[in-house]
Amino acid sequence: MKSYKVGILGFGNVSRAIVSHYLFVADKILKDYGFKLEFSAICDSNSFVYANNLNIIRLIRKKEKKQNISGATVNPLKSFGDIVKNKKIDMLIDGLPSSKINEGPSFPLLIEALKRNISVVCVNKSPLVFKGAELFKLAQKYNTRIGISGTTAGALPTSGIVMNELVGGEITEVRGIVNGTSNYVLDSIMFDGLSMDTAIRNAIKRGIAEPDYRFDLDGTDTCFKMIILGLIITGKSIKPKDVLCQGILPLSLREIKAVVKQNKVFRLIGNLSIKNNTPKISVAPEILDEKDPLYFVRGTGKGITFKTKYLGELTVYLNAASRTTIAATILKDIINIAK
Repeated sequence: MKSYKVGILGFGNVSRAIVSHYLFVADKILKDYGFKLEFSAICDSNSFVYANNLNIIRLIRKKEKKQNISGATVNPLKSFGDIVKNKKIDMLIDGLPSSKINEGPSFPLLIEALKRNISVVCVNKSPLVFKGAELFKLAQKYNTRIGISGTTAGALPTSGIVMNELVGGEITEVRGIVNGTSNYVLDSIMFDGLSMDTAIRNAIKRGIAEPDYRFDLDGTDTCFKMIILGLIITGKSIKPKDVLCQGILPLSLREIKAVVKQNKVFRLIGNLSIKNNTPKISVAPEILDEKDPLYFVRGTGKGITFKTKYLGELTVYLNAASRTTIAATILKDIINIAK
C-alpha cells in the first residue's frame, strides 16, 4: 500500500470539498488503486498547520465555523514553502483563489515542488494562465506530474479529451460553455423571470456563485479556461489582456427577454481557434438556437465542442456541476498521478 502525504494551499470551499469527497471514498480508493492520502499541511490566508497526519475533519469544522485552523501565523506561505523545500509532502494541491493580474503567490511554491519531484494538482488557474509553459517544461525536466483537470471546466472532461481521445486529430476549434455560474444566472433570468441582481443573489445563497461573483460573470473564468486549453493543445499561451472578453453583466433584461421570445437562449461562450499552431481566443455572450449543439446546456451544466481536421466534431455535456463533481475531478487527477 502506498501512502501520499498531501499539502493543501488554500482551504476554501473547493479544497474542503476535495478532502470531504476523498474521505467518503477512501476505502474504495485503497481497494481499487492501492493508495491512501494523508493530509499533512494546510495553509490559508492567515494560518498554517503541519503534522504527519492532521485531524482534517476537525480543521474542516473549524473553517466552516469561520474559525482559524491554527493560531495566527506571521507568514503562512513561507511556512508552507519550508515544508516543500524539505520535501515533507509528496503532493501539493493548489486551491488558492485565482488572480486576474498575475500568476499569484503560489507560483514559486509550485516551482519548488516540481524541482523536488513533488506532484502538483492545480485548482488555481492563474499559475497555468500566466506561467503555464514554464511549469510544464519544468515538470518534464524533473519528470514530475501536474494535474490540471480542475482548471479546464471541472468535471467536464476537456483536458483529458485533448490529451488522450483527440491526439492526432488536429484540433482546429474549441467552443464551449465552461462556466456553470454564468449559465445558472442566465437561466434564472430567461426561464424564471428574475432580475440580474436577484439571480446573482440566489446563486450566491445556493453556493453556486462566490460572494465575489465577478470572476465568473465578467468572463474571466471562461477566458482562463480557454487559455489553458490553448496551451495544452499548442504549447503556446495567450495573455489575458490579448483576449477579447465580455461577460454577461452588461446584458439588459429587455434584450434577454427578446431572445427568449424567439425560442433562443443567451449563453456565455468561450471560443478558441487554432491556425498554424497558434491559439486565438474570444469570450462573449452569444444567442443560440435549437440547431446549436450547446443550446440544451441548462442550469449549472457545461458543454464543449471540439472540431478537428481528422476526427470530425465532438460535443460533450455535463448535466450539472457542483462542488462534489469538482472534487471528484481533482481526485481523478490524483488517481492518475498515483498510477
